[in-house]
Order: sequence, then structure tokens, then C-alpha cells
Amino acid sequence: MGFFRFRKTIPLGKFFRINISKTGTSLSAGRPGATINVRKDRVDGTVGIPGSGLSYKERLSNRGCASVFVFVFALATLLAGAVAWAG
Repeated sequence: MGFFRFRKTIPLGKFFRINISKTGTSLSAGRPGATINVRKDRVDGTVGIPGSGLSYKERLSNRGCASVFVFVFALATLLAGAVAWAG
């Protein structure tokens, strides 16, 4: 038996998105090839080859409080990489 899914993505500039689904909301930061996704209960990281459909996803944190620290660290790393890449 099948099931229905719902997902809406709202872009917030070049590197950030708000994702809304029936299970809740999340914030994604990154670019194609490397993304961090933060929800209220966990943080996931995804790396892949853009356009190929191949990717690897791993849970980085299961705790809400730790999720904030992981997200801030990952965001700082992504922003530093974006600045270095653009420069």
C-alpha cells in the first residue's frame, strides 16, 4: 500500500532553505554536493555528486541542544568554504 508525502522548500538566498513537511520543519544550509539539515531532534549531513543521484547521508547528532552546536560549527565551515571558493 502506498502513502502520500508532502514537502515544500522555501529558499532563503543562495545557501539556505526552510523545508516544510508533514513531519515538521527544518533548516538546510549548503550547496549542491554538501548540505547540513537541522531539525528539532537531529542534525543530518549529506554529501554527493550533483546531478548524478548518488549521495551519502549520515546522522551527525541526535540531541536538540547538541544540534545547535553542530549546526553553528557546520555553518561556519560552509561559510568559510564559500568565501574561499568565491575569492
